[in-house]
Amino acid sequence: MDSIEQIVGRRLTQWVGAVQKNAVLTSIGMALATVAIISYVVGHLGIHGDTESLFSQDLPFKQAERRYQEAFPVLYENMFVVVDAPTPERAGEAAASLAARLEAEPRYFHRAYLPGGGEFFEDHAFLYLETEELEDLADKLAIAQPYLAELSRDGTLRGLASMMARGGRAVREGDVSGDQLHALFDRFLEALSARIEGRPYHLSWAEVLAEGEIDLDARRRFLLVQPVLEFDELQPAKNSILAVRRIASELGFTPESGVRVRITGDVALSFEEMEVLRTQAVAAGVASLVLVGIILTLGLRSFRMVSSTLATLIVGLVWTAGFTAAAIGHLNMISVCFAVLFIGLGVDFGIHLCIRYREALASGLEHSVALDEAARDVGSSIFLCAMTTAIGFFAFVPTDFVGVAELGLISGTGMFISLFCTLTLLPALLSLRPIPTGRRYSGGVSWSNASLAELPLRHPRAIRATALVMGVAAVFLLPKARFDNNPLNVRDPSSESVRTFNELLEKGISSPWSLNAVAPSLDSAHLLAERIEALDVVERVVTVSDFVPTDQENKLEIIEDVAMFVAPPPGPDGLVPPPSVAEQLEALADLSRELGRLQASGEQSELVASASRLRPVLDRYLRRLELSSDPAREIEALQNSMLGSLPEQLRVLDAALSAGHVALEKLPDAILERMITDDGRVRLQIFPRDDLNDHAALAAFVDEVKTITPEVAGSASEILESGRAVVRALTEAMLSAFVVITLFLLMLWRRIDDTALVLIPLLLAAALTVATAVLADIPFNFADVIVLPLLLGIGVDSGIHLVHRARTAAAGEVNLLATSTARAVAYSALTTIASFGSLGLATHLGLATLGRLLTIGVTYTLICNLIVLPALIRLRPDRRGSSRRKSDRIA
Repeated sequence: MDSIEQIVGRRLTQWVGAVQKNAVLTSIGMALATVAIISYVVGHLGIHGDTESLFSQDLPFKQAERRYQEAFPVLYENMFVVVDAPTPERAGEAAASLAARLEAEPRYFHRAYLPGGGEFFEDHAFLYLETEELEDLADKLAIAQPYLAELSRDGTLRGLASMMARGGRAVREGDVSGDQLHALFDRFLEALSARIEGRPYHLSWAEVLAEGEIDLDARRRFLLVQPVLEFDELQPAKNSILAVRRIASELGFTPESGVRVRITGDVALSFEEMEVLRTQAVAAGVASLVLVGIILTLGLRSFRMVSSTLATLIVGLVWTAGFTAAAIGHLNMISVCFAVLFIGLGVDFGIHLCIRYREALASGLEHSVALDEAARDVGSSIFLCAMTTAIGFFAFVPTDFVGVAELGLISGTGMFISLFCTLTLLPALLSLRPIPTGRRYSGGVSWSNASLAELPLRHPRAIRATALVMGVAAVFLLPKARFDNNPLNVRDPSSESVRTFNELLEKGISSPWSLNAVAPSLDSAHLLAERIEALDVVERVVTVSDFVPTDQENKLEIIEDVAMFVAPPPGPDGLVPPPSVAEQLEALADLSRELGRLQASGEQSELVASASRLRPVLDRYLRRLELSSDPAREIEALQNSMLGSLPEQLRVLDAALSAGHVALEKLPDAILERMITDDGRVRLQIFPRDDLNDHAALAAFVDEVKTITPEVAGSASEILESGRAVVRALTEAMLSAFVVITLFLLMLWRRIDDTALVLIPLLLAAALTVATAVLADIPFNFADVIVLPLLLGIGVDSGIHLVHRARTAAAGEVNLLATSTARAVAYSALTTIASFGSLGLATHLGLATLGRLLTIGVTYTLICNLIVLPALIRLRPDRRGSSRRKSDRIA
């Protein structure tokens, strides 16, 4: 009774024979079908950059996130616009201007929220300081009051120079201290140096009043912008992101002006992710095809066979894209790399068929007989390879990792499409113009004379012992393999959104990876917050009540005291008439003379040191003005750099000194809608104590908070639970693929030893791959987690071909590596390595680590199949009654 393998081989031979007889019709029919499929793909296949769709929406953490989004929709699908400027005033003005312009563009934006900005926070800014901070600020304002009063009357360069000169005189005469004056001297020195050197400079009066104690983060403001997403477009947020950049440019916010506007957040990250994936996946696909073509040329040494194989490969790729468009309708951020996988794997079938066909031609067989012989010899093995590779892909389909499940469905089906094209289009193309019989091919690899080919025959025991030692060592390293669940680490680190987000992670005072919970009422939210804050892993919990300032009565008393000695900005009648250029120059000259007197005093103080540094630069600037053709313009520029922000700062100060009591119901709507639902439920924002880049800290944070409130949402939960879902998917896929492949081979071959010969080198290669990843510090992540199940499908192919050849070898054929099958395995592995290696060069880290790990894994698979497998085959008794153990004993 014939085995299944024999039956399959016979049927495939008959199919190839029928294709040869109808080569022209087959080629034309498949060409027309390919053109039609291309047209369909162009109109129906899109790319989804939504990371939310990468996992099953039925997962518990996804359901919790969806309920939270329904309660607070304003918190989702936001862009994080970061505005950096040289001074806090400039940052605030730029952020406010940008927010106003974005709000005026409803076509692109639903809303633009400036945290801590707007009239409410200007009026109540002092109430949000700690009492000690407010008292310290009051003391500084009392010292600065005389200067501020003078500048509010004469806010020109003359007024500033006169004020500094009188201040220096008062210090020299012992009437006042120079605590704040020396800082102002230093700022004036910076402004003069900037004008002389031709670079921009803007004095921050907020920093002057705070005596330079303002944190650098004060020069950065944030906007939370909710864009209008156009879901009928390939990239829904593209127009909104481009609108932000256009408006920022129109407002003059460019790095050259000192104001930098950058965009990050989930929406921007996804947008740039798709831009990178689209370009790099296409580039990798083209590079893969070119490299595969080069290796095919070296291996097949026949233009007709190379061109036919490449044409078959391209047709199969198009048909697979057509299946994707019809069955799924889109590619996701992971399945976008299916083309590279298809090229690297699909070409294997053509290589084995062509090399066996070439060998038959060289033996003197005519074209049709040689093609039938090739189909009979390798047809069943490439059928088995298609089945086992597809199993490796399909193993992900039932998992909750939808992103890889879709890739598994696409690529698994692609293997059958590739098999069909290899056994249909390739024989048809080769039959259109048959290659002459008996043709010899020069070049290539001469395996029979290579020392590598003799190695398993001469030293089988040493090879088996070495493999055992390496396998055991690799097993000890397996527990050290790690999964990196940080989604930023699979993106392109050079993209603006990733660089900006990483910068915020490094410099921010609060982790963006937090948790959110919802309480039914304000009172229950307070009780829940107390319980959560008692956890060691929690830094703080924020509710809407935290936006109501504490200790308001004491603070309002301090503010009233400050308001009594800080005069309000003068009205029009209280202002000094604008000075002439001569008056401005005289004021600067008078300041220079007073600086000289301070120097001559010989005192050892910060003020005298500042005066000594300032005077020579001021004198140089005065000589520059004497030579200037337009001194008025130069003086105005210096005045703007020193005093441009002062009027607005005085206005904000006056507004803050008019603060009143803040109650919960008086909070701005922009805060209330982010913290309280319409039905009275209250949001709790939970921040971690530890750095959540550490996986153990992340798991402890999420899991311990869940012991208090089981249903949480937020980035920390998403990251942790997504990683756990990926690990589960990997485990399920690995086990199911291994079991199904094993059962499939047992069913086909009905021999445990032959099945073990295929699987043992495969398991060794997988273990060595993981061990190398550990030693090279290459983590598994959301993109490269498919490597091990893929290696099962890929690696088993070579083992099947070699074991199949050993099962059907002639009695005198003892060196497996001297056969065309070994050559085909080698060239197939090289094309696969070349294809996956193109991914390893991508700047997108997910694609890069996927390509590197697959390249490492396929390399180990090749070594194990060409060296370890033949050594293992030496253990198997010859089916024809002879024994190979004698040569083992000699070895």
